[in-house]
Amino acid sequence: MNKQEYIASQKDCAKLLGISLEEYNKSLKQIKSNQFFETPSEKKQNEVLKKLGLTEKDLKKRVC
Repeated sequence: MNKQEYIASQKDCAKLLGISLEEYNKSLKQIKSNQFFETPSEKKQNEVLKKLGLTEKDLKKRVC
């Protein structure tokens, strides 16, 4: 895909969504990740907490 085809496809997508090309590009930058799945770092954190015998509630109690 060359640059002209890429720009044309972006314009088509924006037109299908009923928004301007600028709004379409901004929306691509603001994509939110799915919060239903844990990230690997969260899994590692939970494993460390289990080894220490703590839960996330214990951490929250100590912070507040």
